[in-house]
Amino acid sequence: MTSNAFTLKKAILLTLMLLSFYIVICIRSSGDTLEQMTGVIEQCVILGGNTRDRLSHATIKVDSGSYLISSVSECRVGERINVFVKRGMLYFNSIYVAEKI
Repeated sequence: MTSNAFTLKKAILLTLMLLSFYIVICIRSSGDTLEQMTGVIEQCVILGGNTRDRLSHATIKVDSGSYLISSVSECRVGERINVFVKRGMLYFNSIYVAEKI
């Protein structure tokens, strides 16, 4: 019985060490720019109606032919825009950030 408890303690310790290592990697690489693209705003939509926190979302066609939707301040159809693909907090997810050129 004592050896089973000792094995369980070692397994829990190993799991905590691996989890700690993963957390350190996630925190250190969060926000790294993975890719930069340029594109054109094709459509603007205002979400939120008459509320104070109205958000302007743009449908952007990047030069590779892909489409994405992002929040853009003062959205204007036909305007060129930079799109940055950044690493998210969980390391494997991506965040798309749009900025005017």
